[in-house]
Amino acid sequence: MNLVKWLRRNNVKVMAVVFIVTMFGFIGGAYIRQFSMRKKGLRKTIAYFGNNRKITNYDIHLARRELETLKMLRADVLLKNIPAPLLRAQDLGAVLMSELLFAERRTSPQLIQHIKRLIRLNEYTVSDKQINDIYKRSMGSGIYWLLLENEAQLAGVRVSNEHAGEQLGKAIPLLFDGATYSQLIRSLISRQRIAEKEILTTFGKLLAVLEYNRMICMSEDVTSSQIMHDVSWEQEVVDVEFVKFGSSVFAETQDQPSEEKMSEHFEKYRAFSAGDVNDKNPYGFGYKLPDRVQLEYIAVKLDDVSAVVTPPTEEDAEEYHEKHRKEFTESVPSDPNDPNSALVERTKSYVEVASTISNFLLKKKINSKANTILQEAKTLTAAGLEDIEPENLSSDKFRQLAGDYKTAADQLTKEHKIEVYVGRTGLLSATDIQTDDYLGGLYVDGHGHSPPRFLNVVALPKIVFSIDELGASELGPYDTAKPKMYENIGPLKDALGRIMAVVRVTEAKKPFVPESINHTYSKSTLELEQDPNQTTDLDPNRTEESSKIQDVYSVREKVAEDLKKLAAMDTAKTKAGDFVKQVVKDGWEGAIDKFNELYQQDKQDETEPNVFTLQNLTGLMRFSRQAIGFWTVRSMGSPTGRLLVDEVEKNAELVDRLYALVPQDSNSLETAPFIMQFKPDMSYYCLKSLSVKRLSRDDYEKIKFLQIYKEDIIQSQNLAPVHFNPENILKRMNFRLVEEDKPTDANAPAESKETL
Repeated sequence: MNLVKWLRRNNVKVMAVVFIVTMFGFIGGAYIRQFSMRKKGLRKTIAYFGNNRKITNYDIHLARRELETLKMLRADVLLKNIPAPLLRAQDLGAVLMSELLFAERRTSPQLIQHIKRLIRLNEYTVSDKQINDIYKRSMGSGIYWLLLENEAQLAGVRVSNEHAGEQLGKAIPLLFDGATYSQLIRSLISRQRIAEKEILTTFGKLLAVLEYNRMICMSEDVTSSQIMHDVSWEQEVVDVEFVKFGSSVFAETQDQPSEEKMSEHFEKYRAFSAGDVNDKNPYGFGYKLPDRVQLEYIAVKLDDVSAVVTPPTEEDAEEYHEKHRKEFTESVPSDPNDPNSALVERTKSYVEVASTISNFLLKKKINSKANTILQEAKTLTAAGLEDIEPENLSSDKFRQLAGDYKTAADQLTKEHKIEVYVGRTGLLSATDIQTDDYLGGLYVDGHGHSPPRFLNVVALPKIVFSIDELGASELGPYDTAKPKMYENIGPLKDALGRIMAVVRVTEAKKPFVPESINHTYSKSTLELEQDPNQTTDLDPNRTEESSKIQDVYSVREKVAEDLKKLAAMDTAKTKAGDFVKQVVKDGWEGAIDKFNELYQQDKQDETEPNVFTLQNLTGLMRFSRQAIGFWTVRSMGSPTGRLLVDEVEKNAELVDRLYALVPQDSNSLETAPFIMQFKPDMSYYCLKSLSVKRLSRDDYEKIKFLQIYKEDIIQSQNLAPVHFNPENILKRMNFRLVEEDKPTDANAPAESKETL
């Protein structure tokens, strides 16, 4: 056939073929290149772990897919409901694992509160900071899941698909309202296009990670002597009756110590913190000053605010009752004549609750007005900080830009026709704030919206001592933002409903060992009854006359007070001996009455309690290492935590001393009355009776193995926050990102690594 004739006859077909081939060259070629690049991107190594094991984009994709599969199986709910054996509580490790893998950047405040309550109830040695750290993640959840599942696999912990299927079959009806295994799996296969084998393998990995956590956290060996020690401390209790003779009762009659004695005493104990009892300091003397802050405040009294607020009308109260009828229901017997009849719900009439509603609405308006005034105070004193992120400012810059509190308070007083109080405190410790009449009741609501039974309030000391200059307290993700120096805090509410305030930290002092016994400083607090002649001078060298106006802490006065108590120890011992003689003569009640007559003749108030009383304490348990460890860890992140631990350790020593007085072959004190010296509280105890309820050998043998298992379980719960700490996971798996090769520029700023 002639080729030219054939082309002429089929030229349309030829052109169509040429067009298709050409378009495929453009479009198909681009698609192939794009697909190739995408495939290459998935295979790109982005990180390493362990011994140079690679992590690619595809690995991260698979990890995220597995987490999505687990979410569909409601594994997050399952983990939060796994019980810890013997403890009648949720498994803390499983709960934290759920939070690490499935929670958003922040979880609900209710759950965090629940976790911390779970720790307190079971006395785990886990701090609030350890729980807060679970939510400080530098990588995405896919990275942590990938590392955890590889960690379990490398340790040889694997769960077969058969076992995973059995466990899933038990869990599904509980998680999906009675649905069966086959119903759920068929649904996932048809809707999500996930093979059953993939589902079981993924769920098996979850079980393996959880099992590895239990294995690694329960690996501590417990000796038989340690078990016997712990069992006896938990099962044996002390009952005691005593009259306490504290040296402070007799200290006022002691002579003023000499300068030489005070200087010697100060030098010996100036580096100790008060309450720090040890072999070198058996009485717990100490003059090292704790963390302290100075606060500036703007405050209003709610009674003052009520005078400028219009009370709610009757119409307002009736409208509220109509809209909130469910708030006024009560359960009453269906038959008024039969109190045992079935209960029914009844809505209280408006007349019954009118007074309650009116008071509630009035209080609400007062709080709203006070809040408005203080929000205006914040606006006036932060005018120079608009459009500036606090984290970008240093404390000095904050101080320069912050507005004047006195000027703002004067302006608000004129504008709202009520007294707006302003002032500055002295240097206050967390304990000073906590025990102050006004400051001790101030708090802010934590972040998040919680039901009433999960109210999250943050006390003032916890907030102000969290500043970077001190770092003496730890704020959780749902507490409140950590403030800077001179940054407004509040409005703060008062637990007793008397005031509202805004404060800021104007000075911070870390723990300090005074160089001289003459060191003084102001401890003045919030003043709402201001004297027009009151000085605001905070000079520590002010005169004695000005010290009458402001509270002053004097190291010299504290040393003198302690020395008088120490001198009175001999008097307390003598009086305790006299008391024993009086007991022989008049009996315990007669002796107590006689001594109260002698030492309370100058008592002005008849309701004032007696100095000497017979105290009866029963069921005193010795503090085990676990208990003391719990309180030590609980104190972490709390500005007053050390004082709490000191008190726990002092009480533990007291019970130990009492327990040691009873011979091992006896259950009670052989000689009574008996006088016992106890240096940590500078007292003598006159014991009337002392007995120990001992644990028999048979009882010990019955619970020994149960105690061993319990110790292992508690140990695993204590270590779970360490095991699932995000940064610890990265460290122990030697995780590191790939360093991208980039052209270097000496003038270019350093770039931070991006999180995955």
